Amino acid sequence: MIENIINEIRTIISDVATDFDTKDEDLYNLVDVEDGDDYNFVIDSLYLLEDTELAKDSFKNTSLNSYDFGFLYLLFYGVLNAAYMQQQAIIVICQKMNLINNLKSLKEPEIFDFRNSFAAHSANRGGRETKRHSFILDRHELSRGNISGYSANHENGFKAQDSNIYELLDAWDSVLSKQLKIVLHKIKARVVA
Repeated sequence: MIENIINEIRTIISDVATDFDTKDEDLYNLVDVEDGDDYNFVIDSLYLLEDTELAKDSFKNTSLNSYDFGFLYLLFYGVLNAAYMQQQAIIVICQKMNLINNLKSLKEPEIFDFRNSFAAHSANRGGRETKRHSFILDRHELSRGNISGYSANHENGFKAQDSNIYELLDAWDSVLSKQLKIVLHKIKARVVA
């Protein structure tokens, strides 16, 4: 579904871009941006969304129980960071196109907390306001599609996190597709305008 929405957005932009008398300003107006720099941010972010969607699809179609732990770590680190890259790309698109009402919803999916705990800040998690702590990922759960691990030095003592990667990805896909539909509707409305 996400690929279809991105493809539809890119097709509309491409159709306008290849029209004989299209000026750069027509493209900027289509995606509701001020200038070429902002337009290029939107286009680059669409490419990034396409590429990371390919990575997520490959992950979803992989039989996890047939790989060694090292490869499983690569797959999990990769898919968690692909989702994060998608989050950043759609935020950029929305900011450039002045679609900022739903930005909070893009930051809420639980997958990003798991990404930060296990694939980004594992050795030094926390913030300015909280005590720093570390997380360890249970490698045996990876082959079952689960992200499971703990911190033994959390400010509250022991903290565990457990979830299924496919459920986390589905929840993120739902939020992402809703936001992409908003982008698509805005662009469609501007074609007729």
